[in-house]
Amino acid sequence: MGLILDQLQEIALERTSSMPDEQFLLRGLWRVDYRCRPNDWERLMTYGFLIAQTAHQGCCYTDFGTTAIEDIPDSLIGIDARTIACRTLFQRIAVLDAIYGSLHGPANVSLTVTGTPAEKAERRAALVVAEVTRELESISGQLVANIGVIGNFIHALRVREIDVKASDFDKRLIGRRLSGVPIASGDNSLDLVADSDVALVCSETLASETLDEIIKVAADNHTKVVIFAVSGCHFAEEYVRSFGVDVVVSEPQPQYLFQGTSHISIYRRR
Repeated sequence: MGLILDQLQEIALERTSSMPDEQFLLRGLWRVDYRCRPNDWERLMTYGFLIAQTAHQGCCYTDFGTTAIEDIPDSLIGIDARTIACRTLFQRIAVLDAIYGSLHGPANVSLTVTGTPAEKAERRAALVVAEVTRELESISGQLVANIGVIGNFIHALRVREIDVKASDFDKRLIGRRLSGVPIASGDNSLDLVADSDVALVCSETLASETLDEIIKVAADNHTKVVIFAVSGCHFAEEYVRSFGVDVVVSEPQPQYLFQGTSHISIYRRR
């Protein structure tokens, strides 16, 4: 199990020890499976995510169908989320994320994004790329590694003529090109991070148990780290405060895939 996740759990237990138990009772736990291609810059996404609900909603992305409904027992509902022995890593992240919903402070930037999923995909890509550009300019950097591919991010980076390399563990992506950028295997992620000026990392790396190594390699090679967080979105402030991440752009549920309003928060270390 990743050290970051263990440390996040220890921090949560310490910081919530004097808070009302009622705030952390697990009220709901459910799964959403989907197929979606919000616009032409994104590939067909076939994934799922797990939602845990206390006073807040936590999320963890999974591969499509990997979190079976039988892994969500009725007996967990009504239990203090801080005491649950989760059956899967996905479940652990979602439940801990719900707990952290009660712990984070105000972000450097908080805003809402409205419209269709296609419109929101472009708007949040612009926000993420603005943060990446800020970090590049601070070190006169030129190369970005997108670890955990998001097509709209790659497109927005290339429109700005920023050099991009990318990797993902999704076998449907490896060897393809998005906006002209070849997608390497996730097995190459650490090399890409080491060679880049900024690593744009999707938070699903926490569930693939690669985030610890990515952050270490980035620190060893003076690579800036920008995390885009849907899974574990409420960890954003702690990533910046305790783990040396430079920027986290977080998107809690309901995220951009749904019609209407989504919320984006940006936490910066500098």
